[in-house]
Amino acid sequence: MTESVTSDVDRPPSKPARDFDGLYKALLETNRHEALQVLCGARVDSRTEILDGPTELPRQRSRLCDKVFVVPRTDGMPTDVYHIEIQVKRTEDFQERMMYYWASMALRFRQPDHRIHQIAIWPLGGGYSGRFRRDRAELDYRSVNVPDDLEPGRLLASQLAPLALWSQKPPPDLVERVVDRIAATSVNKEKLVQIELCMLAEEPLATQVIDELRRRGMSNVLEKTETGREIARRNRDQGREQGLVEGMRTLLRATYGELADLDELAQRLTDSNFAGNFARIVAGTTLAELRS
Repeated sequence: MTESVTSDVDRPPSKPARDFDGLYKALLETNRHEALQVLCGARVDSRTEILDGPTELPRQRSRLCDKVFVVPRTDGMPTDVYHIEIQVKRTEDFQERMMYYWASMALRFRQPDHRIHQIAIWPLGGGYSGRFRRDRAELDYRSVNVPDDLEPGRLLASQLAPLALWSQKPPPDLVERVVDRIAATSVNKEKLVQIELCMLAEEPLATQVIDELRRRGMSNVLEKTETGREIARRNRDQGREQGLVEGMRTLLRATYGELADLDELAQRLTDSNFAGNFARIVAGTTLAELRS
């Protein structure tokens, strides 16, 4: 992996709300064939038509599935319905919800020539086994723990490459290969989704991706992401603060001469009340009063 030294203002912002759900949905939407092949274990080729299925559940319009794809067959085989849920953390009711989702879709797709496949994707791992038993009810679904179950080489050869950043056994050139896939993506909207997903990775990987994007001359794409805009804002804020500190330092030196604690005093007076302290100095306050 790439080693780099990056200033604090160039680091990706903290992520109190990690939007795996939204970014995964966007990634699945724009890369349907690879998503079904790699994440769902489906046998679909690039010529197979993949349709959007309904995510609103019958009689429960306020509740939605994460993603549903429908793959109609023309070879006499049943139509495949793929229900995909993205789940970051375990919840006590998750498996009951999966059963509820199955029953709801079974009501919607009642024809015998429809097969329902359920897949739970765990971006950070730690998911349920995919087998639920209660009383006489049974449910089996595909449970994919991204860090453990997905082979990084296969991910890196696809548009799902950012998911390899969570692999437990990444290759040494992980970041470079992820950025290779981003650079090879022709649609800017898809690039933005890939980059935003990379920014959810733990440090230092997210910062290394930023450095590699800039090294490849893709700063213009990075700047269009939410992360890029936040970094730019922090850079502007830091530049503005540095300008104020420099102005305070110049005024202190001109008024009181060289001071042993010039830098420290300028920073403290700027942080506490720049405008007020500036006015006090101009009005002739003593150095002792400033330091008190």
